[in-house]
Amino acid sequence: MRDLQLLLQHFFHPAWQRWVRFDISGLEHLPAQGPGVVAFNHRSYADFFVLAQLVRRGGRPLRMLAKKELFDVPLVGAICNGMGGIPVDRAAPGDAPYAAAVAALQRGDLVGLMPQGTIPRGAAFFDPVLVGKPGVVRMAQATGAPVIPVGIWGTEVLWPRSAKGPRVSRWREPVPVRVRIGPPVELMGESVEADTARVMAAIVDQLPPEARVAHTFTEAELRSTDPNGDLPET
Repeated sequence: MRDLQLLLQHFFHPAWQRWVRFDISGLEHLPAQGPGVVAFNHRSYADFFVLAQLVRRGGRPLRMLAKKELFDVPLVGAICNGMGGIPVDRAAPGDAPYAAAVAALQRGDLVGLMPQGTIPRGAAFFDPVLVGKPGVVRMAQATGAPVIPVGIWGTEVLWPRSAKGPRVSRWREPVPVRVRIGPPVELMGESVEADTARVMAAIVDQLPPEARVAHTFTEAELRSTDPNGDLPET
């Protein structure tokens, strides 16, 4: 844990990350102690830089559920491993990662996940309505942990999905990345599906106004959502 804190304090200090400018508010909504399920939207591989900032500024580790391949990526993998991340093998049944997340919450940890599961491709990337998987609600129901919504905006400019890496050359014109952390979502309990929709709506509430309306995207924007820079199939 000490090695992680040193990594975050030094490498992820704004003095070194001059190619990005973080605008983060709502840190007071992250529990200072005890469990919490922190639910993010997913726009870019650079979303993990946001997670590093939240840990750095909030002072608590955040155990992220993430696809197992990310644990082998330089820096990203160091962050995931250092925070006690929970790898998810998308080709295997999801019972083990879910059980590990529930156990972490029962110990009083913060657990983070992106209910969308993956970065949307094509037209779905620009949809103002976010669709999520029910794991976030199931974890909250099993442990009584609050669900904290987080809206991320701008990481797709910092690291488009079509790019091989982040745009670290933008020292003269840093990429603005906006992060808003909202209050706990009130779950009503009538159904997992309805509460999942509430969580996703709460995440959208943390996004800027332009995220909440239909966007007329260009062909270049559409290509940027594909790992190969191709036009995704529709």
